[in-house]
Amino acid sequence: MQKDLILQGYDDLKKAIALLKASVKKFSPYKVEKIYTPKELEYYDSLSFRFEKSVELILSVFKGLELFLSAKGSDTLRDRLLIMQKLDIVDNIDFWMEARILRNKIAHSYLPELLREIYDEIIDKSQIIFESAERIQKYLVRIGILT
Repeated sequence: MQKDLILQGYDDLKKAIALLKASVKKFSPYKVEKIYTPKELEYYDSLSFRFEKSVELILSVFKGLELFLSAKGSDTLRDRLLIMQKLDIVDNIDFWMEARILRNKIAHSYLPELLREIYDEIIDKSQIIFESAERIQKYLVRIGILT
């Protein structure tokens, strides 16, 4: 049962990562001085949403793995990330805390200068998201959940 949930979560993650990769591939830096039309802003909204979804799905897979391996969940995200670090799935715990903070910034920022910084940060952080998804896949293969 738990194995099926992990597989479903991982499958959802793969789909989200594919969409995020497509958005990252099309990235054009946000221009502060430009007045974007609603249609032009759709790309940036999509990029933001796909980034947020990928972060949340990876964190959800971490939670599922933790429950699968230890039959209990951590009280805090930091504790869960420490477990993932011990499993060699996560290198930098602070990255994941920053990714969650960035997710919150996305939802509350409207100033063009801040938006440019946010979109640039999404592009930078997406590379680590992609690497993390690969590490999750390798770990799932190693413990026999994926073949």
